[in-house]
Amino acid sequence: MVDTLLDIKNLTVDFSTEDGDVHAVRGIDVSVADGEIVAVVGESGSGKSVSMLSVLGLHPKGRTHIGGEILWKGEDLLRVTEERLREVRGAEISMIFQDPLTALNPVLSVGRQITEMLHAHRKISRGDAKARAVEALRSVGIPQPETRVDNYPHEFSGGMRQRAMVAMALSCDPRLIIADEPTTALDVTVQAQVLELLAKAARESGRAMVLITHDLGVVAGLADRVVVMYAGRVVEEGPVEAVFADPSHPYTIGLLQSLPRLDGDAEAPLKPIGGQPPSMLNPPAGCAFHPRCPLASADAGCLDEMPPDVAIGVGHRSACHRTREVPALLVGSRA
Repeated sequence: MVDTLLDIKNLTVDFSTEDGDVHAVRGIDVSVADGEIVAVVGESGSGKSVSMLSVLGLHPKGRTHIGGEILWKGEDLLRVTEERLREVRGAEISMIFQDPLTALNPVLSVGRQITEMLHAHRKISRGDAKARAVEALRSVGIPQPETRVDNYPHEFSGGMRQRAMVAMALSCDPRLIIADEPTTALDVTVQAQVLELLAKAARESGRAMVLITHDLGVVAGLADRVVVMYAGRVVEEGPVEAVFADPSHPYTIGLLQSLPRLDGDAEAPLKPIGGQPPSMLNPPAGCAFHPRCPLASADAGCLDEMPPDVAIGVGHRSACHRTREVPALLVGSRA
């Protein structure tokens, strides 16, 4: 049996604002096994990044209210000291942020930022730390790492900055990597290179990885399991092959049908999901997707009752009142 590294149970995250409380995450359950790559997908505002930032306690203090459990190898990270969290960050769980230009410190060299990570978590001399930083940059494909280690972030291209972020994340050999939209703002060629680098880092070492993305093409080529989020909840979860072959929530089908396909009619129009995601200041009652859902029905409880999790297959579940009728949405579609 594969050990569970990360087990998130009934996680809620609310932010206090001048306009009221934003209910960003509303009771999600997500687990990550040792060596597994899990993709978390959904539109902007669905709660993907908020959920994973909660794992490392990276939300602003004071106005953030978090409930539930975040179990890291059995230890609840929501109830540990700040000192313990600092031990976990980087050494056991590393995060690769969406925008490396803002995540990296502009007044410190890239090498200095990697060596600071090493000094924080390892007993290592300054010279050895510098050598490890050079080797880390070499391992992610940075040319002339002996020279570039002393460069500042603005002297790197966008793709090189993201590679440097990967090098930093891997420098202390963590068991879990959280990658938050790691290819945002990169051109297609560089995106492919960064994704290949992440896949290699995970597969060759047996690390687990959570990949936060809105790109289902990335999910298909990289992940073992996919978690689909909408309005702060998990609406579908399962093995990638099962979810792509047999999507069982109207939102998942909408995401798949809004993508161009190379194996279908190239001239067929895309099918965007109508409407907009709800405001999380006042999310809809019942199923949050019902204002945009072609199957929504008052008789089924969609408008006022929270949908239950329905088992579709092994490890595959969907939160929909009309799950058994969802396959009808695929008839005549390109999905």
